[in-house]
Amino acid sequence: MRKNKFHRRKSHHLLAKTLLIVLCGAALYWGLENNPFGRLDTQKIVQNSILKEKTFDLVPEVVETKGLTAWLLEDHTVPIISLRFMFQGTGRAYDPKGQEGRAVLSAEMLTLGAGKNNRFAFQEMLERHGIGMSFSAGRDDFSGALTTPTASKETAFALLKDALTSPKLASADLKVTKAQLLVAHKRQKENPEGELALAFLKALYGDHPYGRNPLGRANDIINLNADAVKSFLKDNLAQDNLIIAVAGDITAEETKALLENVFAALPKVSHSKPLPKPELHLEQPPVHLTRESAQTSVRMATLGVERTTPDFYPLYMANHILGGSGLTSRLSLKARENEGLTYGIGTYLSTDDNTPLIMGYFSATPENAEKATQIFEDEWQKFAKEGPSQKEFDAARDYLLASYNLRFSSVDGLAEMLLGMQKYNLGVDFLQKRNTYIKNVRLEDVRRAAKTYFKNMPFQISIGNKE
Repeated sequence: MRKNKFHRRKSHHLLAKTLLIVLCGAALYWGLENNPFGRLDTQKIVQNSILKEKTFDLVPEVVETKGLTAWLLEDHTVPIISLRFMFQGTGRAYDPKGQEGRAVLSAEMLTLGAGKNNRFAFQEMLERHGIGMSFSAGRDDFSGALTTPTASKETAFALLKDALTSPKLASADLKVTKAQLLVAHKRQKENPEGELALAFLKALYGDHPYGRNPLGRANDIINLNADAVKSFLKDNLAQDNLIIAVAGDITAEETKALLENVFAALPKVSHSKPLPKPELHLEQPPVHLTRESAQTSVRMATLGVERTTPDFYPLYMANHILGGSGLTSRLSLKARENEGLTYGIGTYLSTDDNTPLIMGYFSATPENAEKATQIFEDEWQKFAKEGPSQKEFDAARDYLLASYNLRFSSVDGLAEMLLGMQKYNLGVDFLQKRNTYIKNVRLEDVRRAAKTYFKNMPFQISIGNKE
């Protein structure tokens, strides 16, 4: 088949993809290996960048028609259109009991034939026209992505409409996809990181749906059928829980036509029921899973803040300094650069709808695990007591101001940003204001956030030889 440089074809090797999803959390912030040309100092690069003081006066246009709304950033520099959309409150945690795995299965089935095209014809159309289309079931939301060359937009939008409103759900395709899910489910615990990820969710959330296996229950997957997928689509993919973002080579009038021709065909009202807030189990003693492994892997969690609270940016900067800035974070400098105990150690903020968390992670050889754990705990407590220095604060602020501008480098990135702005209610002028939010944070604000949110040691769970 003819290849196209714009084509980003979705892989249907579900086993690899789903296992990658399960394992990716612990690998979000691994550092780069040293190389013969020296270690990459991203802080210094950004500090010397011409982007350091540059601002982008971008305000998305709010396009409305027939009760539907899309946020649009029009850019005709490159003949590519990027579309991102999300059905809120319909992710895998919302699967009813007895049908756990329904949302994940539905996401896989939507591009396996739709309208008049069977699986092979549908994929051939995507390939021939250079169109990338995918769906995913997150914990909270069900999302879709479409990237297309401008010349193929009519074909791309027609295929998207078919996928959303008339998927084939052929029995042969359903059987193969379920088999792939079951294989992935079986192999989760063959990898220590996979077993740790599942145990971490269960320990944190207990019997709440957030604690479920991201792939669903094996017995439920076996019993899922085309009617279950149809029920998911009918009850969850609707106009009232839909947010849409568009970027690239498309006008407001063309965006209106997209809304009217594709998304107006969806049901008006969804029937998804809200989830109760989970009761977090953060004060329990550390948990260790004994398993023969070359590495001891550790995950940690404590309570964070929601995205729109006043403390978010002070905590965002505090996290960046302690463990979120890769090789230059306090934790990495101490445990990796100075002691050579780990290739990756860090922290990050999780902003799930019902449980904002501060997450930590590292891996070390069994003989180094205890010392690495002690360093993590010592630095955590020291940071809670003292907070960052003025030098650390200045470096973090400069980096966060300049690096933000790099997110404007692709239409896919712009569309993702517009979607996030809507999900977290950041306002249509967020792109203009974001760096102002960073500039308004003071050193004392970050120290206060460190004292408030790092005062308690995080819940810890590990796996490996270490007893």
